[in-house]
Amino acid sequence: MRCLVISPTPTHPQDAGNRQRIHALLSALRGFGHQVEFAFVQREAVVPEAIEAMRAAWDRLHLIPYDRTAESPSLGETFALDDWFPPALEEAIAALAQAGSYDLVLVEYVFLSRALELFPPGTLKLLDTHDVFADRHHRLEALGLPIGFFHTSSAEEARGLDRADLVLAIQDDERQAFEEVTESPVVTLGFMPEVQPLSPAPHAALRIGYLGSGNPLNGHALARFLQALDAETLPALGAEMRVAGGASRFAGPARPGLLPMGGVGSPADFYRGIDLVVNPHEGGTGLKIKTVEALAYGLPVIGTAEAFRGLGARAAFHAAPDAAAVAALARRWAREPRFRREVARESAALAARYAREVRRQLAPFRSRAALQALIDRPRALLVTDIPFWRESLGNQARIAAMLRAARGEMDLDTLFLGPLEPEDADAAFAVLGRRGRLLASPGDPAGRLEEPVPDNAKLTPFERRYFDAAHFEVLEGVLAGSGGYSILILEYIRLSYLRHAQPAPPIRVLDTHDVMSLRTQNFEHFGREHFLRISTLEELGIMDGFEQVLAIQDAEHALLRGAMPGRSLLLPHTLPDMPCAPARQEARRIVFLGGDSPMNRDGIRWFIDQAWPAIAGLGAELHVAGRVCDALADFRARGLVLHGEVENPVAFLEAADIGINPVFYGGGLKIKTVEYLCQGLPSVLSEEGAFGLTGGEGSAYLVARSRAEYVAHLRNLIRDPLRRQRLGEGAFHFGRARFGTPAARAACRTLASLALAFQDSALALAPGASPLARAA
Repeated sequence: MRCLVISPTPTHPQDAGNRQRIHALLSALRGFGHQVEFAFVQREAVVPEAIEAMRAAWDRLHLIPYDRTAESPSLGETFALDDWFPPALEEAIAALAQAGSYDLVLVEYVFLSRALELFPPGTLKLLDTHDVFADRHHRLEALGLPIGFFHTSSAEEARGLDRADLVLAIQDDERQAFEEVTESPVVTLGFMPEVQPLSPAPHAALRIGYLGSGNPLNGHALARFLQALDAETLPALGAEMRVAGGASRFAGPARPGLLPMGGVGSPADFYRGIDLVVNPHEGGTGLKIKTVEALAYGLPVIGTAEAFRGLGARAAFHAAPDAAAVAALARRWAREPRFRREVARESAALAARYAREVRRQLAPFRSRAALQALIDRPRALLVTDIPFWRESLGNQARIAAMLRAARGEMDLDTLFLGPLEPEDADAAFAVLGRRGRLLASPGDPAGRLEEPVPDNAKLTPFERRYFDAAHFEVLEGVLAGSGGYSILILEYIRLSYLRHAQPAPPIRVLDTHDVMSLRTQNFEHFGREHFLRISTLEELGIMDGFEQVLAIQDAEHALLRGAMPGRSLLLPHTLPDMPCAPARQEARRIVFLGGDSPMNRDGIRWFIDQAWPAIAGLGAELHVAGRVCDALADFRARGLVLHGEVENPVAFLEAADIGINPVFYGGGLKIKTVEYLCQGLPSVLSEEGAFGLTGGEGSAYLVARSRAEYVAHLRNLIRDPLRRQRLGEGAFHFGRARFGTPAARAACRTLASLALAFQDSALALAPGASPLARAA
């Protein structure tokens, strides 16, 4: 391909993160055999040597003059989208478009997106975003920092994103944010420097290092870190702190334990003499290049959750809540050799995982056809009667999380079986993204219609009990009028009768949530009647009518994989990245969060009656949140606090010291247990509360198999802050590894790949296709 890259940022020298990212992408394009021309919009002054280096690096260099004095916000406090795209710039880029024929045009930054409109149809138009600029000024104001560089409104940024055929986000959180506002497809393209890991230079004391530019965000975080670190006490631990780059000016004068170094020749020169890199970054958006750079050089790194956002971090020391917590971890690193080895091992593992993911993300840039496949994505229809956009119950949260994961690989519409309120659409689009549609089948006002059943629908007895002719008819109309869905996803087996709808997409998928026959048996074992009754034989027979079945946890995946080889996919419930709060010295809050289900009601009542009296005198309170509180209104117990439904469950859990899940029947993965794990909350679970989890007992969570064990585990955790800390860190690592957002990627990619394979085979076999195409 002949590629033109338009950028206000030079590629040389690579002394800033954005320059490194652009240089790496252009180098990859050339490495794939493409011709790369670089149009440098001279918003930044560079020395003549840099100009010559760019001229040598790329197939052709275009220099476009730029006058920064024309930059002024036309929307009052913020910029309109094209305020940094003056007429002279438009004329220069239009001349480029007229002078040459390009296969691909890549524009750096949304404020230059107008350039995409100057190229003719047929040109593949990509926008590399680097950051979210919508309301950026408000985020900086909230941190008390000066507002620099470009910022705009959400509507203006969305208008710029819509100009592209394909939008590149630098990390997944930003991809999801863009998907909610643009109709252009968005993919993540991260950045990992191609450098050789360093061999550390020998030196006496342990050296903790920070390398950063002198921007205010770095200064804010570094000042808070150094204040909490108390660097003058480091020599007693055999360590010292070194600060390099423009950020040195925020470190103050040299003193015992702290050495500001100023500018360094290259990052490698600095990192070669460092044993640990810290990144206490607070606030801001985008990928933190200083984090990935240190990882690429093979250094162990400790930092905040913000510093590691988008990297798939699993360790608590890669997800500290703030700069002060990073300082505490750095001091622990200096004190504990075992912790130093743990940080080194996990940093190396994270670097390897992230490098593999970036290589996968770069692969489509090998050809125009592969990039086009990212644009012409398969379209899926999900059918459910659960209002997932509310995200207040476990099943709602599960569907919403799955949709957010799947929309990165395919376009998603949803058919909701029930009436919709006007406000539901906006909430649903926050989950579906702007490329999705929310459709509704309100059903018959008189209730479920058992007839007519189409002749082609060979229903099992279970399916006949749930068959609704009104919903069936609406689905068939949607399938017939859609232009063709590749994938149909049905939520829960009670909707399995809809698999018979025509015209059937090539891939029909059942998202199980639970193997319901096992759940029915579990209820019966405890003398409870489940609302849905089905035998294992009939359930497996129904599942056999789907091309793919989704399992939410390992045990059920193993069962289904054995019964239907090659047709079970593990798609666990996932949660976005979040900080891991450090353990407090005193355990003041034991928490339970749950909806008003019989399992939750019976479990928490048992706990309050049987276990809590032996715990209540130890100084902790029992805080219960969610609709399960309705069943506890008449309970009176020492230290019991009922919150009812909470607006922010994450904040409720952040204030907790220990979590409990004492349910003793129910089946399936417990969403509240996943939430405990992913927030690093040490927890005590019943066997049922831990159902679906394997490999973490004792290190990530504790299992109580009796009242006595529940009491003993809680007493130990309340009295031993170090045990709570270790268990919380283990919970976080276990939770992020199994239920972080990357855990859902494999299943979603498999579904998208299957859909594309069906599309390709259908195209090859279409009338008029060549014999060679059919054979292929």
